[in-house]
Amino acid sequence: MISKTALLCALARAVHTHAKSEKIFVDEFAQDFVGLKEYRHARNLARQFLPAKKSKPKDYPAKDFIDQYLLPIILPRNRFAEDIVDAKQKTGDVQYVLLGAGLDSFALRNKSQNVDVFELDLYETQVFKIERTRELFTKRRPKVHFVEIDFNKDSIISRLTNAGFNPKKRSVFSILGVSYYIPIEIFFKTIAEISKIAAPNSAIIFDYYEKERDRADSTTKISRLKQITASCGECMVDGYDPVQVDNLARKSGIQYCHDLSPKDIDDAFFSASTGLSAFEGVHLMYCGL
Repeated sequence: MISKTALLCALARAVHTHAKSEKIFVDEFAQDFVGLKEYRHARNLARQFLPAKKSKPKDYPAKDFIDQYLLPIILPRNRFAEDIVDAKQKTGDVQYVLLGAGLDSFALRNKSQNVDVFELDLYETQVFKIERTRELFTKRRPKVHFVEIDFNKDSIISRLTNAGFNPKKRSVFSILGVSYYIPIEIFFKTIAEISKIAAPNSAIIFDYYEKERDRADSTTKISRLKQITASCGECMVDGYDPVQVDNLARKSGIQYCHDLSPKDIDDAFFSASTGLSAFEGVHLMYCGL
């Protein structure tokens, strides 16, 4: 069974890609990769989160919900990670490792021979993605390794190395949308494990939401997001303290940290013409190794 939040993220990328507004991130495979049946399921799921007073025409993709709760988080983090991969591949080979890849479609969109993609996720997700990839690419196979993993039991290092990961090559590790559901100490155990197999000049990218601090707007929006994910069967944990994030990152083998605040994200990715702004309290983190 595919994660409901993964379906919602794919829906959001598809809606943004086909919208007439200025594009922050384009994912031309988002809708086709998910498939019509699952896309409709995601659209109906999103419409459930509209306020009761909203009219809900049959084909309405819950734009208000997507604009408020999905796009401000999804667009900048995907753009941020892929911009870093693109910059690195211009100077040689790079391995792009997506932990908890969900329905990410970078492997399908990637045109660079310098990028070797490794996607780690649960068995059900990998089976779905392998089948859809075969259906969409009958003549050409994307350069991707689908790696089955149970993050609660399996070793990331052993799963990656068995799949052909080269610890001597530069890598970008993407752990997007994961920290929301894992206590900070456990999350940074994963960071420490990754650091052990990452070559010099590699990077780890992740996002996190800041621990709530008496900010009414942020608290209300984060609280609503928690309700939404809980209704999808995925309960969020408490947010992270930015100072603790920096300290734990450095203790986990990170050489350099750059934390993008919501204002930094706004300045980097959202212009007035997009009609969007960064999600209150959500940060992006670049960790250099």
